[in-house]
Amino acid sequence: MKLAAAIRAEFTHAMDPPPRMQGRGTDHRAPFRQWLSQRLLETALARLLSLQYLRAFSAFGVVAFHAQGFTYGRALVIGSAGVDVFFVVSGFVMWTVTAYRPQTPADFLLNRIVRIVPMYWFVTLSFIFAAILFPTLFPRLVLSASHTLASLFFIPMRSPSNHEIWPVVVPGWTLNYETFFYAIFALALFLENTKRLLFVAAAFLALTLVGRFYTGNSPPMIFYTDPIMLEFLAGILLGRMFEQDRLPQLRWGYISLAAGLLLFLVSGRLEIESPRAAVWGIPALLLVAGAVIIEKNRNVPLAPALAVLGDASYSIYLTHTLTISAIAKFKAYFTPASFFVASLVLSGLIGVSAWRLLERPFAEFLKPRSSVQQPHLAE
Repeated sequence: MKLAAAIRAEFTHAMDPPPRMQGRGTDHRAPFRQWLSQRLLETALARLLSLQYLRAFSAFGVVAFHAQGFTYGRALVIGSAGVDVFFVVSGFVMWTVTAYRPQTPADFLLNRIVRIVPMYWFVTLSFIFAAILFPTLFPRLVLSASHTLASLFFIPMRSPSNHEIWPVVVPGWTLNYETFFYAIFALALFLENTKRLLFVAAAFLALTLVGRFYTGNSPPMIFYTDPIMLEFLAGILLGRMFEQDRLPQLRWGYISLAAGLLLFLVSGRLEIESPRAAVWGIPALLLVAGAVIIEKNRNVPLAPALAVLGDASYSIYLTHTLTISAIAKFKAYFTPASFFVASLVLSGLIGVSAWRLLERPFAEFLKPRSSVQQPHLAE
């Protein structure tokens, strides 16, 4: 049985009451069925190991992007495309999770908040306290109360340090996009699947169209009308095809994967970065689509280390710039190559440690006990 159909069958069976319980008043097995359906969701989506592996590689692509910038003063351009892969994966996972396990908008947003906010706030506030206590370690950082609040609540604002539309912890700029995507997607959950898809597509396309004609200086308007938002939509469309068993055969998965990698390499080699939604977004979609098509048609072997790095990818992403900046204080003791390798290794180790000691306990402690839970594959 095809993977998408198998997941759907598991959920239909799990949520149906046993025959002997139908027609009675109170179903005392409902808590068990709710627990069982949740375990099935986690198990079914956990089959998509390819998404875990992509998240791991994407996180380290971004780490390499910044590590090379510190090492050679010139960033590894292709590494930044890890963000675009994250966005496509996010769109895919949000669609499939809510398609197989319906949620209210409130449940969805609560789960998203529990997933991303505690760790992000911890990293942001730790960075701010360190900057206050040891200002000489952050000579170019300018703190302000308004920018700090905007950062914590995912509001795009120009940084007083460099006037870019960045939060206090720079990698958080992607979370500003993620949370905006979640808000739009939550509104769409009031609708059934087809109308939900049309609503999200219309919203993102309208924002992109507005961005082509907007000439003002409002950071939120500049930020949220960027075509990069279309990468979430691309992931959603892929999720819809997966849900409906409309993905092509295995050979097209390999073709898509190879095409995505080739486009990434060509764009990176030629240092083409704009328009980002096309230069990085299209190969990101091909890469994710290829991985999903392949895993839909055949088993993907488990690589435990990669799976763990995929789980820890959020913490790796959030902490890596702080890790690299700390290593840079001792740059005189490194060769360029050893600094680059040390940045990758320590970013991974610290990120995994932060995931194990902070991110996962935060999520376990704060998760709603009676609400629908998101599987660990959800971005």
